[in-house]
Amino acid sequence: MRSAPPQILYIEDNPVNQLVVEELVAQRPHLQLSCSPDGASGLEAARRQHPQLILLDMQLPDMDGYEVMRLLQADALTAGIPCIALSANAMPEDIRRALAAGFAAYWTKPIDFKAFLAGLDERFPADA
Repeated sequence: MRSAPPQILYIEDNPVNQLVVEELVAQRPHLQLSCSPDGASGLEAARRQHPQLILLDMQLPDMDGYEVMRLLQADALTAGIPCIALSANAMPEDIRRALAAGFAAYWTKPIDFKAFLAGLDERFPADA
C-alpha cells in the first residue's frame, strides 16, 4: 500500500504567486499542494492538515510571516513542521532574521523556478 503523498501548505495572499507555485508543484506529481490566502486560515489549515512543509509569504494581509511562524511554533500540533519563508525582501539582514526566527530556509521572489524545484527535490525525493 502506498503512503499518502507529502503535503505542502502555501500561505500566500497573491493569486499570481499561488498560481506560479501551483504550476511548479504540479511538475512533481508525488507532492500535494494546498493554499491559504492569509495567516489565520493558514494556521487553521496547518492544524487540520499537518503538512510536511509550509511555504510562508512574509507579508500577509492579516499578520506578517514572523507572527505566523511564532504561532506555529507555539502550537504543539504545528511546532515541528518546517517552514520556508518566501519574500521579495532579499537583503542579508532579512535572511538572517528569518533563519534566526526558526525558518528552515529563505527563498526569494520572484521565484527562481530551477532553485525552487531543486529545493523541493532535496526535501522530497521522487523515489523516496
